[in-house]
Amino acid sequence: MKVSVELYGAAREFSNKAHLDFELVENSSIKDLRNQMIEFVDLNFKGNKTFKKIIKSSAFCSSDDKIVSDNYKIVKKQNFSIIPPIGGG
Repeated sequence: MKVSVELYGAAREFSNKAHLDFELVENSSIKDLRNQMIEFVDLNFKGNKTFKKIIKSSAFCSSDDKIVSDNYKIVKKQNFSIIPPIGGG
C-alpha cells in the first residue's frame, strides 16, 4: 500500500518535493515507515547520520492531525507528516 509522508522542518532536505512516497505491506506500523525512511537515506544520502537522527527523533502525524506512536498500525493508503524536533530537542 502506498503511504505519503509530508516533509516539514529539517526533513524538507530529504527531497526537492514536499513529500516522499513509500510502498508498505499491509498492517505495517509507523516504526516500519520510519525504517523505510532510514533505508531511503542510506540509499540516497550515503547514510547521512544527521538525516537518520532527524528521522529517529521526529514525531509522525496522521492525516487527521493526531500524533501517532511507532506502534500505530497503517491499514490503508494514508498520508502522514514527519515533524522534526525544533531547536535540536
